[in-house]
This record gives sequence, C-alpha cells and structure tokens, in this order.
Amino acid sequence: MGRRFGRHFFRRGRRRRCLRDCRSLADVSPGCRVCVRGFAPGLPLNRQDHLMAYGLIPGNWVEVVQHSPVTVVQVDNTELALEGELASKIEVSNE
Repeated sequence: MGRRFGRHFFRRGRRRRCLRDCRSLADVSPGCRVCVRGFAPGLPLNRQDHLMAYGLIPGNWVEVVQHSPVTVVQVDNTELALEGELASKIEVSNE
C-alpha cells in the first residue's frame, strides 16, 4: 500500500487521479492529481506568466496537497502555496 510520513501519504506507483469532474484547482480533493488546462479569462497575462514560471503550465500534471489555510500544490519536486481565489482561476481536468 503506502506509508505515512509527516502530513503526506506516499503511495507506491502512480498518485491517484481525481474521480470527479474538476474545473479548477479549488475543486480538487487533496491527494488527487490533475492536469493543468489553462487559466480563467479574467486572469492578467503577467499573473499567468508568473504561474507558468513556477511550473503551472498547461499540460503539466500537479497534485493538490491541501486546501486549508491555503491551497498547496506539488509541481514536480516543488510545493506552491496559492490563495483560494487564485486556485479557482487555474483550470484543470482529470484526463
């Protein structure tokens, strides 16, 4: 199965994918892995560039670690903390 270490739960093999239809990072359950599809139309281009510099690039897979007090996502070997409003402007899918 897997082992618990600190606040993370490591599984062997692939991380689990989200089973329900998620539209933004704010909708994804912690522990689920989703693919970044793009950004909401109202998000300024400089903010999009900033997020892409950290690895939130359309087509990349990310894992949601937690939602409280902020949304934390893991991109490759980096954990990013995002405000809830910003997480809701990052569009994702589970396919």
